[in-house]
Amino acid sequence: MELRQLEYAVAVAEELHFGRAAARMHVTQQSVSEQIRRLERELGAPLFTRTSRRVTVTAVGEAFLPEARSAIAAVRHALDVGRRVATGTVDELRLGYAEDLGPLLFQLTVPALHARFPDVRLAPRPMTTVAQLSELSDRRLDLGFCWTAEHPPPDLASLLVVREPLVVALAADHPLAAHQAIDPAQLSHQPLVIVERKVNPWLHDHFVSQLEARDATVTIHREISSLDRLLPLVLTGSAIGLTITSAAAARPFAGVVYRPFTDPSPYAGHSIVWHRDTTDPAVAALIDIVRELRDTGAFLPPEVPHEPDEPHRGTATDDTRPD
Repeated sequence: MELRQLEYAVAVAEELHFGRAAARMHVTQQSVSEQIRRLERELGAPLFTRTSRRVTVTAVGEAFLPEARSAIAAVRHALDVGRRVATGTVDELRLGYAEDLGPLLFQLTVPALHARFPDVRLAPRPMTTVAQLSELSDRRLDLGFCWTAEHPPPDLASLLVVREPLVVALAADHPLAAHQAIDPAQLSHQPLVIVERKVNPWLHDHFVSQLEARDATVTIHREISSLDRLLPLVLTGSAIGLTITSAAAARPFAGVVYRPFTDPSPYAGHSIVWHRDTTDPAVAALIDIVRELRDTGAFLPPEVPHEPDEPHRGTATDDTRPD
């Protein structure tokens, strides 16, 4: 019995499709089918019932698969511990974070984590959500602070931290700036600037679907990766921008105003994500800390000052990547 056979069996059980399981494992469907057949011969019983239309897990498979998952997790954990000892980082907690989410989360969680695990060293890295999910699956990351990862891949688990309202960025002299709040339908056919899909496909699609659900006909003028690029475009009056409340509150820009949406406001979700099979007590403690803080409202975003007669003052100097 080989580790890859267990991994293929778990993939087929979760996908219920040999083709999708093969794509997920980056091998051919023939390879998956052959290794599953070998595993079934060794077991002396089928793990799956196959028809031309569907794949189902047998009773043997239902009993076998939880043990297979545990075995895979144990092997990966052993390899991970060995690598950490070899590099002298056995007490290191590897954290990924989307740049707008990191500062507040670290300010609130690190003191509490160090109180419980004073010897744990943190190794934070700014990363896109896509990169975080990939490295979490590969066990090169212990925990990630992500955008809109409420439904991660099957091998990962997540906790929704907060849903942050979106706001509309407008040139101060734009006709819509006269409104106290913007109905999404008012953005129909307006040239919009939003986060690049390749940076975060979930967030991009989430923005668009929420607007369309509120009767907006979405016209994307440009996709960008930072607020630095958004605000100059908005200032010219050639486009309307979408951003999150905390970014708008933290980064005013002369000649640009922010307006909230009418309720229920479109939002962006912030989540923490980790590997479902992790056994690291420091990761478990950090998850508990975030959950406790969330339940007290510690992560609720600030309100954007609403000044209908004057544009916000200041300049945008920091990169704001909604990734």
